[in-house]
Amino acid sequence: MFKDFGNHIAWTDTMEDKQGFIGLIEYQPKQCGEHVRVLWVISPGCVCANEAECLADNMLQEIADISADDQIIYSDGVAL
Repeated sequence: MFKDFGNHIAWTDTMEDKQGFIGLIEYQPKQCGEHVRVLWVISPGCVCANEAECLADNMLQEIADISADDQIIYSDGVAL
């Protein structure tokens, strides 16, 4: 899943670790040469890449905005 914000673009992915799979939300400012930042969506016991990415998709859907200073703002107003 991809999501476009005012200052950033975000997408989901997965990564395999020793215990299973981890969902990832990766986001990057829309300026050339900026670094990618990663939010880990950890669900113990997740043994399927599709399930891990679905969990990351669900979390990305709840992100309302990513501010210019990389603050994650969820749909309920909570900021990370």
